[in-house]
Amino acid sequence: MIGDDGHPDDRAIRQAATEQVKKIVSTDGEPPTATEAIKGFVSAYIFQLGLVELQDQIVNGTLDGNEAVVRERMLRGWIDAKVRGLDIDLTPAVSANALHQAAADLAQRAIRVLRAR
Repeated sequence: MIGDDGHPDDRAIRQAATEQVKKIVSTDGEPPTATEAIKGFVSAYIFQLGLVELQDQIVNGTLDGNEAVVRERMLRGWIDAKVRGLDIDLTPAVSANALHQAAADLAQRAIRVLRAR
């Protein structure tokens, strides 16, 4: 999952991990369950990858800033709906391979959605 040091994909995964750790440790109430934490990370990671794609489209001149904002909002809602529907069974433990595959599939679908618009 992690790209070359300094690569936008590497920054995306690090940003997503940082966001999720902050959510876990800064909560005043009960910390998220393992399933909630995993879904939160997957959601943040796919969103960060989507932002990388949008930035590439802006730099390449295939997307303007206003449309990027619209797509960013659409992406957030799309990801939230898809991740909520993920069937992650953590009893007794989710396999790392299964989690990786689910995240990779969703990330690819998100990129296709962004490129199709």
